Amino acid sequence: MGDKGYWGECPACQAELTQTRMEATTSPPSPPAPNPALVPCRRCGKKEAKVIVIGETRIVGLCETCQGAVDAERREAEAQQARRERAGRLRNIDYLLAVAGVPLRWRSCARENFQGRAPAKAPTFITGPVGTGKTHLAVAFLREMLIERGAEAGRFLRVVNLFAEIRECFRRDSATTEMGLLRRYGDQVYFLVLDDLGAEKETEYVEQTLYDLIDRRYGNMLPTLITSNLSLEEIAEHYRNHGDRLVSRIIGMGHVMALSGKDHRVE
Repeated sequence: MGDKGYWGECPACQAELTQTRMEATTSPPSPPAPNPALVPCRRCGKKEAKVIVIGETRIVGLCETCQGAVDAERREAEAQQARRERAGRLRNIDYLLAVAGVPLRWRSCARENFQGRAPAKAPTFITGPVGTGKTHLAVAFLREMLIERGAEAGRFLRVVNLFAEIRECFRRDSATTEMGLLRRYGDQVYFLVLDDLGAEKETEYVEQTLYDLIDRRYGNMLPTLITSNLSLEEIAEHYRNHGDRLVSRIIGMGHVMALSGKDHRVE
């Protein structure tokens, strides 16, 4: 058939086809097409950064190095702001303690001026004779909580005053209900000091209300500090109908601390 035959049978054409196939398999791959979603970083202009498209808006991002630097700057700015706010709360701690309900006599109480060894962590229950520093320690831990978290973080409440507030709820013109108080102190106040448990007049209603309050805080896992002249054994006996359950909740909430010694007020 010669040169006019089928091209695949032409030796010259066959050799050319074979050479083309060999070049196709041995040639280096072509470089990938540029990714339109990567552009120079808007901060350093050097490394690649992603482009975020939201509708018709095109936002150029940061490269990994610049993003890390921005995140570090943000964290430092937040830390500085937190330090400034803490310093402001420390300067105004007397006011914060007053707002939290701490009587004037105990507003200077701190762990640093406690007569004895103050624990590093707030206990849940402090018991001991009169004048051994139970209220002092309770206010000292409340002070630290207010400095760290602010005015809404804690509340000082004598148990006798709790029931005075509840009695006020029964007035016809009262804007607060008994359940509202229980929700506030049982669910909303983060750190609650209940001072002088056992000094109130004991009735079935008092027992039930105290149990409801402490049980709410136990269930909500809210830090609570209770002071009392009574030991846990005496509390179980004092609150006859709910004593054992009260003690169980108190023990389940944290550490128990017993103070001893003479009445510091008469020295």
